[in-house]
Amino acid sequence: MAKDPFKALKEAPYPLFVAPRPYSFDLNQDMIDTLHSEYAADIVAGKLAAAVKGKAKGEIEKAATALFEDLGRALMQRTIQLSEEYPDRTIEVVKETVDRNGIQFMIFPHLLQRYVEVAALSTQKFLKVPITLNNIDTLAYRIPQCALYAEITEQLGEAVAKQMTCKAYCCTQLETIRESVDVDVVNEMLASTDKDGYCEFSTKRI
Repeated sequence: MAKDPFKALKEAPYPLFVAPRPYSFDLNQDMIDTLHSEYAADIVAGKLAAAVKGKAKGEIEKAATALFEDLGRALMQRTIQLSEEYPDRTIEVVKETVDRNGIQFMIFPHLLQRYVEVAALSTQKFLKVPITLNNIDTLAYRIPQCALYAEITEQLGEAVAKQMTCKAYCCTQLETIRESVDVDVVNEMLASTDKDGYCEFSTKRI
């Protein structure tokens, strides 16, 4: 019988890795609940209704866009804050991974995707964000059956919803991520709910 070259290794004690604390790969429920309590679709639509109340038709778009820019920035800043306070193991691995030059090469698109997912899953009604593209150059995703668009339609009417001033809400969120993460990107809106039945956004590295 041939000699087993790995006999000594097989018989040697093997120290098992013991995690310093229990690992979680799921988004923290307290984080989700906090964002939902502050930025649920009905709450945001209610703020829109208050902001445009009594305004002439021609003034609604300007007031609504300004409001959504403020709320989109506030939501994403809060999302980033809570994501740092409640990290999961998936995002910890992304931040720990570096290349030979010490660069955290997985930050794009994975960290950006996490922020998008946390914000969307906390304020929308779906359980998973449809990611249409994820590679070293581009992150693209869709918001199907938008809860905010539905709430605007219910509270202010279809005509106001179809103005799509709410695009400033999502676009400003992406811009806030760009400002927060040290990656040069260009953000773009590829589809809108009023025309396509869903919104789609992309963020591309320059």
